[in-house]
Amino acid sequence: MGYPDTFEGFMVRDQEKWTEFQKQEVNKNTIDDAFTNAMMLILGFFPKFPPKKFQDRDIDIKIICCGVCGSDVHTINKGWGPAPMPLCVGHEVIGTAVKVGEKVTTVKVGDRVGVGAQIWSCMEYTYGAPYPEEMGGVIAQGGYSSHIRAHEYFTFKIPDGIPSEEAAPMMCAGLTVYSPLLRAGVGPGKQVAIVG
Repeated sequence: MGYPDTFEGFMVRDQEKWTEFQKQEVNKNTIDDAFTNAMMLILGFFPKFPPKKFQDRDIDIKIICCGVCGSDVHTINKGWGPAPMPLCVGHEVIGTAVKVGEKVTTVKVGDRVGVGAQIWSCMEYTYGAPYPEEMGGVIAQGGYSSHIRAHEYFTFKIPDGIPSEEAAPMMCAGLTVYSPLLRAGVGPGKQVAIVG
């Protein structure tokens, strides 16, 4: 089927086997080993999953790169408890906007954008969370995938001067640190400690 009906990603099927990512079978003679896994990554074979229903303020992003965060590991290895399986993690996403909803005002098709862990406007959903039935009832998936669908509120244009691989970590730790500093009015002459 393919985009826009399905996105493709690296999925973990079982938290007890969190280092084993699900992949699409090439043929019945495919050997399940590290070389085959690497070749499938290079050739672009991924399992497919359905995105939530597209809405007026949504942006579809074709992913360029996605950083790695400790939160991804804690999610798939039960460090934070059970998670719905199969699951595609990754929340330091940089990509190109390929579709924008009719009410989107902050991004246009072709813009390079970034997305963090939050992708929907109710302030509850990140990867591993179910969308309401009216949005398709699917499980939110992360950025180790071909595309991601996010609300414009959580999608940020990336300045041309910042390489994608350097911008990706800013979608997690960068937002986590910068936002509270900004809200607290921290600036020149103030002292602050950042732990973590």
